[in-house]
Amino acid sequence: MKGRPRSPECDRAILDAALVEYAQNGFDGLNVDVVAARAGVSKATIYRRYPSKVELVMAAAFTICDEATVEPDTGSLHGDITVALQNLRRLLEDPVFGAAKRMLIADALRNEELAEMHADLVRARRARHAAIFQRAMERGELRPDVDIEFLNDAMSSPLFYRVIIMHRPVDDAYIEEVVRSFMAAYGVLQSTG
Repeated sequence: MKGRPRSPECDRAILDAALVEYAQNGFDGLNVDVVAARAGVSKATIYRRYPSKVELVMAAAFTICDEATVEPDTGSLHGDITVALQNLRRLLEDPVFGAAKRMLIADALRNEELAEMHADLVRARRARHAAIFQRAMERGELRPDVDIEFLNDAMSSPLFYRVIIMHRPVDDAYIEEVVRSFMAAYGVLQSTG
């Protein structure tokens, strides 16, 4: 006999509450009672859906990442990486998601399950960026001899370093400089006729 179908609103309230609580307190400080109170559900409701704190954090992180991710296809390498970097800036500077990302980086050093989850999130992001690079190579905008894994590092690293390590904001001018430098190093100059 089937039970009642799960409520999408309830699921969302739990995941949103878990992300906020995780962003504020990290994994060790994550309190499922507080998540339940914040979401307006019972602790049992959370544990029926997410049997462990790791599964709760993983579900929250994957859901938010999926929803917040853009897959640009502007028709140009310059346009695609500009949109991708603007999205990355928005996520890193978001008061909840950015804080959760910083917590996840730190917690992944101490918790193998969280490290695996973080690696999965990073692989998914890098796969989307690899598709940008592959399209650009097919259009002749990007040098075909450059390793796509390296291109992933070269494109995103300046923003991660500036926001997470230096705690400095990223404005449009900074993104444009990253894009210009990337294009100069790895792009193929297009003939203007």
